[in-house]
Amino acid sequence: MSKLLLIKKLNFKARRGMKETSEILGKLLNSINAFTDNELNQLECLLSLDDQYLFDLFFKEKDKFDEEFHDLKKYLK
Repeated sequence: MSKLLLIKKLNFKARRGMKETSEILGKLLNSINAFTDNELNQLECLLSLDDQYLFDLFFKEKDKFDEEFHDLKKYLK
């Protein structure tokens, strides 16, 4: 899959039902054009998670997020 097609796919998948998770994913998407292939893969994995698990990763288990998605955490500061 081309990088441009993957970016479009990820932008679509980032539309979530929870305002809180959508805001955090929006921060990631603001930098998506600068992502490396590895960061895009991590974002794809992140977006495959359900909303409640994402919420928990962002707000309750931040250390787990930092460990599992270590390349993405720099975009959330």
